[in-house]
Amino acid sequence: MLSEPLVDAGEVVDDLDKVLKRLDLDTVDIATFSGTGEPTLNLGLGKIATEVEKRVCGLPLAILTNSSLFHRRDVRKNLASFDLIVAKLDAGDNETLRLINRPADKKINVETIVDSIKKLKKTVKGTVALEVMLLRSEDGHITNVDGKPLRKLLDAILDVSPDQIQLEIPYRPPSESFVKPPSLEEIQPILAELSNALGKDKLQAYGVHEKLGMPVSWLSHESVEGEVLELLKRRPCRLRDVSASLGIDHNTAQNIIERLEKRSRITSKKSNEEEYYSYRSS
Repeated sequence: MLSEPLVDAGEVVDDLDKVLKRLDLDTVDIATFSGTGEPTLNLGLGKIATEVEKRVCGLPLAILTNSSLFHRRDVRKNLASFDLIVAKLDAGDNETLRLINRPADKKINVETIVDSIKKLKKTVKGTVALEVMLLRSEDGHITNVDGKPLRKLLDAILDVSPDQIQLEIPYRPPSESFVKPPSLEEIQPILAELSNALGKDKLQAYGVHEKLGMPVSWLSHESVEGEVLELLKRRPCRLRDVSASLGIDHNTAQNIIERLEKRSRITSKKSNEEEYYSYRSS
């Protein structure tokens, strides 16, 4: 845990103010804290959230987190102003946690994570959702979709009793090539058990429920090509993801992607029969 904020509220809102001048905020439904790191590491998160809230005209605030720091009271306090907290829970036993999530801190364990999420639920007013990544390895050695790992995972989810559950699969290119998404046939029994126990209105499953919302409308762009690169630095995207995220038409997005590929600024990889584009770091 860092003793000083990674960035302070002033830096964040300065960047946000520049973006809001170019964005039609009426086409945005939620402001989400996420990225290529764990946001709860920043001890200034609570103040940052307060400042962002002032600028987004009543939009709900959401945060995506790996749940590893909820045992800290200061972290839970920093989450108090969020309307939606999406907490990761991919394993119900410590062996599977090590195999799937690979925590750097070997002291992190499932029992503490589950207890901390339950404690968080009691201390925040916002919705607490679980994001559960369902996966298996090619050889079946790593899995959370069958056998004991699945049973332990389901028990942990039911123990938390979240306000919402988001069941995901690795539809983007995974960091390890041996990771495979489960089939819809494997997901359905999991969905059925959780629906029966917690209510189907609490569940959203990739491939079962449509997640794509309305496209965001931009009033202007400083550099569309630069914005595409910034988007792909954060996560692999399909062509239609680039188009929807930046409010540009398909042909414009395709032309930019082709130019960036020719200059070796980005790379592409197929996942689930779809082409994904990623920023090339070197």
